[in-house]
Formats: sequence, structure tokens, C-alpha cells
Amino acid sequence: MAGTKQDYLHSPIDDLESCFWVALWSVVFNKGHSEQLFSEDERRIRDNLARAAKDNAGACLVRLRPGHSNDIMKRFHPVLVAWWKVVRDEGARWDAEVLTMAPEGAGAEYYLPHFHISALQGVVDVLEVMLRYWNGEISWENWTASVPVTLH
Repeated sequence: MAGTKQDYLHSPIDDLESCFWVALWSVVFNKGHSEQLFSEDERRIRDNLARAAKDNAGACLVRLRPGHSNDIMKRFHPVLVAWWKVVRDEGARWDAEVLTMAPEGAGAEYYLPHFHISALQGVVDVLEVMLRYWNGEISWENWTASVPVTLH
């Protein structure tokens, strides 16, 4: 019905994407670097995040030339781009395989198994990204060099 607000179906992709935005925010708003150390591309990402223009921020991230970035962005750029692609791919898969294939009036019996499968697949995909970059861009040594971490 035109003009009616439709209910939004929260999916695991929303959670996967939320974690990504927190990670990106942490990198581009890192207090360890002065404002002068941020490139124009990084400033665009920051501005888009501050305005909640997420798709623009993601596009800026993908186009970013890490050679012109601060050290933290140089280190995490490959990880963040790979993670962004996981979020986009999983979102497209959710739309194509779950939402568009949902039978009329589908309820929990339809959505719940898809929800669990998507949640697990999203976790696997993000962990594969982290594992791919673990001994390079991200590692305990690199992480603790910039962020004090205490393990209990």
C-alpha cells in the first residue's frame, strides 16, 4: 500500500554491518593522530560517517589510496575493505535468497532458519577476513602497539 510504513525485518546482516561501522569509526576517528595526519580521502570518510551517509563512507573507503593515509588507516585499510565487501555480499545474498524468495505471509518458520544460517555465515566470512590479515596488518603486536589491551 503506497504511503504506508512497512515493518523492517532485522537480519544478521544488520549486526555484521554495525560491527563494521564501529571498526571503521574507530580507525578514522582514532585520537592517536592529529587532524593534520588525515588525508583528504580520510576526511571524506569521516564526514560521511558523521552524517550517517554510510554508503558514501563505504565507497570512499574502497576508493581510498592507503599510501596517502595515516599509519592506522594504512594498516587496517585492507581488512576494512575486505570486511566491507563481506557486508555488501552478505546483504545482497540475504535480499536475493531470503527476502525475494519469501512466500506470501511468511513468518518465523520461514525466516528463523535463514536468520541463523546468515548469522553463522556472516561470522565465518568476517573471521576468514581477520585470519587472512592476522599476521600482517592485524596482529596482537600491531594492535597493542596502538591500543593498550589487558587480557584477564
